[in-house]
Amino acid sequence: MFKNKLFIASALIISMLGLAACGSGGASNTAASGNTGVQADQKDGKKKDIVIGFSNSFNGNSYRQVMENYFKETADEMKKSGEISDYVIVEANNNINQQITQIENLILKKVSAIIVDPGSGTALDGAIAKATAAGIPVIVVNDGPVTSKDAYQINFDLSEITRIQAEYVVKRLNGKGNVIIMRGVAGTEADKQLHEGYTKVFEKYPDIKVVATVNADWTNTVAQTKIAAILPSLPNVDAVVGQGGDDYGAIQAFEAAGKPVPLVTGGNRGNFLTWWSEQNKKNGYTTISVAANPWVATAGLHVAMDILNGKKVPKVMIMPSFTVTQDDLPKYANLEATAVASPKYDKAWVEANLVNQTGGSQK
Repeated sequence: MFKNKLFIASALIISMLGLAACGSGGASNTAASGNTGVQADQKDGKKKDIVIGFSNSFNGNSYRQVMENYFKETADEMKKSGEISDYVIVEANNNINQQITQIENLILKKVSAIIVDPGSGTALDGAIAKATAAGIPVIVVNDGPVTSKDAYQINFDLSEITRIQAEYVVKRLNGKGNVIIMRGVAGTEADKQLHEGYTKVFEKYPDIKVVATVNADWTNTVAQTKIAAILPSLPNVDAVVGQGGDDYGAIQAFEAAGKPVPLVTGGNRGNFLTWWSEQNKKNGYTTISVAANPWVATAGLHVAMDILNGKKVPKVMIMPSFTVTQDDLPKYANLEATAVASPKYDKAWVEANLVNQTGGSQK
């Protein structure tokens, strides 16, 4: 009998540790309290504790890390005020099967709502359906859209972000030149949409030649390595366009090769904006920087609370991107290297601009 009790207790401990370990491999996890459960009226008229889950497909670049930090900042404020009891963050390291498992574990943990930055536009539909069937709303943010009809979605017009950059490049090059395109994480919906923005513009200009395309994974180190490897075999490069988090790596590759840095469009990271500012002062270097706003997961948190409190929320909402022009640059020239130039909003902004179906790009 004693052995059986010991076995059961051990199994329970292992099960609890399993969920906490889901975000291993660079994840930042906040353990949920034992009092989890969806928001629902109990017999005594009180509501159960609210625990919010956040499934991040990847946090290996500065944008995702800033996104998590924004989320934590607001979630901690909500804990302090008593609006939620706790939150859980898990990270899947670009492994879609791991993300599915992590979402299913959050369902088993009976969290109240799940915010998801998806690693695929289609592969999470089953997990989202399971959450919905369990009465747990799922709010997809940042890297949607997903094909699930069950999820609420806060998406960016990603092709618009890269369209703005591509049109800027065409104008600066007078419609003629050699361009390197840096793509994001292969297979993600975000990469597909961002790439579409460039290609739709460049295909209109036959004298714009795409001389190389690399998957830089939205990460400077990857961008630097891959561009450095192909530079010796390329003709003169007039411009480099990326999706964000890769721009400064491209610059480093050209500098390390002793080549002049061409026109590089940015993704609002601090290291790029600082470099741009310094070069502008030295030699008049000018460009443009456009990116999604990492505050989007926090917007998802506010929307989740609206849903849990019975507010009618649209299934699809559009989050504005953010542009830094030459005139704006002095405001962002001294950011930390891993910071992202991005506005922070509040719940009132979410209500006015997302829940009530406005939005668009913002400068």
